[in-house]
Amino acid sequence: MSTDLPRPDWVSDALVEDRGENAGFQMYTREGNDAVAEMLRGVMKDGREKLMMRGAIIERLQQGVKQVRRVHPEIYDTEPEWAIVDAMNVWLAEMGFLAISRDDLS
Repeated sequence: MSTDLPRPDWVSDALVEDRGENAGFQMYTREGNDAVAEMLRGVMKDGREKLMMRGAIIERLQQGVKQVRRVHPEIYDTEPEWAIVDAMNVWLAEMGFLAISRDDLS
């Protein structure tokens, strides 16, 4: 699966090679990583197309995390939360918004 998601600096080539393209989300399975990637693509697409403000983007992200949690509860583990926040912060910076924290996911 190809992705155009921002990749945080800490995701090494070795990790990607071992765990797949979406390794940066630290989910237990490839399906979990793909679910997070798809959710983030939706948040970023909506943010761009609907010209959403930062607060609305955070609300959309929270909804997406809750949807993924239904099937992949590990999304609330420390590593996936940080990976999601890191990817979102790369994108938010490109969009000219302030960074978010793990507290913004719930």
